[in-house]
Amino acid sequence: MPWRRQPAHCPELLAQWQRLGQALDQDTAAWRAEGRRLVLSWARWPRAYHDTTHLWACLRHWQVVQDQQPGALSNPHAVALALWYHDAIYWPWSKHNETRSADWAVCFLLGQGLPGTLVQTVHQHIMDTRHTPGPLMGDAQWVVDVDLAILGQSDTVYRQFERNVRREYFFVRWPRYAAGRSAVLQGFLDRPRIYGTDLFHQQYEVQARTNLGRALQALSEGRLYG
Repeated sequence: MPWRRQPAHCPELLAQWQRLGQALDQDTAAWRAEGRRLVLSWARWPRAYHDTTHLWACLRHWQVVQDQQPGALSNPHAVALALWYHDAIYWPWSKHNETRSADWAVCFLLGQGLPGTLVQTVHQHIMDTRHTPGPLMGDAQWVVDVDLAILGQSDTVYRQFERNVRREYFFVRWPRYAAGRSAVLQGFLDRPRIYGTDLFHQQYEVQARTNLGRALQALSEGRLYG
């Protein structure tokens, strides 16, 4: 199915989806069609940050975990599936994105005959990306840390992240946006650790706290850190 305008990383994403299907004995036309549906959904307006570039970054972090800490993931396929689906449905004005994305995953994966235990694990991992405070265990913590890796990237990358998030919330007037965004960022800063896994904590914690502090300062001055 040709795209009028090809989403970022489209060929790489489709190839990775196909490899995941092969690993799960799902090298079928239905699996390939689902990959195209997912990529199209990730590329849909009004996404500016939660798009195919974010999905590609998450999958690259997933690969880094496997390369640097072999065996760290109890079920790497479940983690990969959760990353593929965690923002499959994303409307900035909705509070039900994770639930609807998780339901999409369950519907398709069960329809392909994948084990119920695997599908339930994927569902729970997706729901964990709501990022509510509280302890997480095992692979769930890896999923969440991968999703939050953007917070600990370079200053240049982080500034673009803040710009893109603001673009997604274009419909929110500045005073309300600044207050809401400040609350979100402060919530992460108030945590004893932003990253629960040692690998992400060591690589990104310090930079994440620096980025968040600068973004909060900018918001308090009435401007976007971007």
